[in-house]
Amino acid sequence: MNNYVLAVDGGGSKTALAVFNRNGEVIASEQGAGSSLSYDLQLSCERMMQQVASIMNTTAIPAHHTQCIIGVAGAGNPYNRAALLQRLETFAFADTRVTSDAVTAALGANLGAPVACVALGTGSVGARLDSHGQLQLVGGWGFTLGDGGSGARLGAMAVQALMQAVDRQQPLHGLIATIAKEVGETRADISAWVREATAKEFATLSERVWPHANHCPIATEILARHKSAVLQLIADTRQDTELPVMLLGGLADKSRQLLSDSEKRIIMPARGNALDGAWVLATQNIQVE
Repeated sequence: MNNYVLAVDGGGSKTALAVFNRNGEVIASEQGAGSSLSYDLQLSCERMMQQVASIMNTTAIPAHHTQCIIGVAGAGNPYNRAALLQRLETFAFADTRVTSDAVTAALGANLGAPVACVALGTGSVGARLDSHGQLQLVGGWGFTLGDGGSGARLGAMAVQALMQAVDRQQPLHGLIATIAKEVGETRADISAWVREATAKEFATLSERVWPHANHCPIATEILARHKSAVLQLIADTRQDTELPVMLLGGLADKSRQLLSDSEKRIIMPARGNALDGAWVLATQNIQVE
């Protein structure tokens, strides 16, 4: 391998970067704005380029001695991946790979060992890595028709509950009142907010649900639906294997707390993260289906 690995984890809400030396030690790290290729491709590519340039300038290491491994949401789309790769040619890295953030998450969760990894953040996706080094993605279809168990989908359920309350001319209280303060109380205001909202903004709203969990029936119902979606993604990812399940992402800990003791039985603490996964991808022969 080369002397250095630049690892990047790009999601909808933030982008994390780290530079590893040949011994696997992190010698520099930075964090910036989200760079998911699923939303605004041009803006996301620009953000990625700026953040890669920043950490390379900070470390002053030569690009021709560096492997660049990027796991980023939306890279499952070949057009998106090609667009980012083309931009990255400017740096003249020794090697550049762009893959889904689900791939690097799965490889990092158990440090390259077999695992069923479920990432719960702005979006959601599962990845199953078997003992033969074969990696299969599950879910991760995006906010429009997928991403069950994600922050964006959780926020969307809260907005839908507000819409129902407005339609039924019900008083706005509890979680609904909290959501209305940010989205609006009238049909016109809500429609305008929804028209402009991104998946990240829906995910931000999901943070308002949790404080109401124990005293608002609507919040309780929404979180029950969220739990069901998480369990379904776990089941679809693990299938009939005996693989350990590891949860990653900003919603991982909160979602795990919703599960019963029996449901938690198969879940193990993650040993690493997506940046570690980029390091694994740079150093091991992993086949992604």
